[in-house]
Amino acid sequence: MIYRFSEFIYSEGGRTFIKIPFNVWDETGLKGNIPCRVSILDFSFECKLIPKGNGNYLIPITKKTMSALVTEEEYEIEMELIETLSRINHDSPYSKEHPIRKIDCIESIPIQAGFCGHCCVAMLAAVPLSDVVVLMGKDHASWSKILEALDYYGISCASKAVYPKGGSYQLPLCCIVNNDNRFILWYKGSFYGITDVDPKKTISYIEIVVV
Repeated sequence: MIYRFSEFIYSEGGRTFIKIPFNVWDETGLKGNIPCRVSILDFSFECKLIPKGNGNYLIPITKKTMSALVTEEEYEIEMELIETLSRINHDSPYSKEHPIRKIDCIESIPIQAGFCGHCCVAMLAAVPLSDVVVLMGKDHASWSKILEALDYYGISCASKAVYPKGGSYQLPLCCIVNNDNRFILWYKGSFYGITDVDPKKTISYIEIVVV
């Protein structure tokens, strides 16, 4: 579904936004961070809408896009809701039904500084780390970037991370763990790519579906 409306760009807290002038919940039946494709003038970009409560949403504007626009000016906006962001997976030859492989073993790749998330994806997909760096870029990986890369390879995972709140916890059969701000792969009772892991420093983890 494509929505068209006129709205102003405004700045708040060092960031720039466009307020959607209708109740998104009522109009679309969707909630949460909703992926969409936005067109302003000759610029088109993908983003996730930011919920502000009660069906009110904002479109975040990146600095790159904002460099060609002006705050406090009204623009014609075209917004299309999409199933998922396609920054990485738009040309993927894989799918959840036909993933790159069945995960029944892991070949360890030493975790490299600045590429811990990339290494986890490479081990799960059983592809060279260099391939994943080309796919994900050389910037430090975030959860969202890792999830996009897993989606590209057709690797199924939980929809959101689990955040243990102290005490004991049990990791699933396979997951990517954020431990002390490092992404580490866990599979069948062992960490891969690194050995100095303090379980008490686990911040979050996302389960990988192993069939």
